[in-house]
Amino acid sequence: MSAARPSPSAPSPRGRHPLPVEALQERLGGLLRERERLQGGSAKELERNRLEIVGVQWDLCYALIAKNMRY
Repeated sequence: MSAARPSPSAPSPRGRHPLPVEALQERLGGLLRERERLQGGSAKELERNRLEIVGVQWDLCYALIAKNMRY
């Protein structure tokens, strides 16, 4: 069994700092847990959280594409 290669950082189309796939997955998980806590709460907070989730999902898509193109 070979050692796992570190995930390369992916450029973000929105100009944010690139993050590795694993970091983006962790961030997405945190945002989803936050969303569960926000259910029934403020519409403004739910919308902010939704927009953050969408942004991280986009970044994760680009990171996965970039990672696959390097192999």
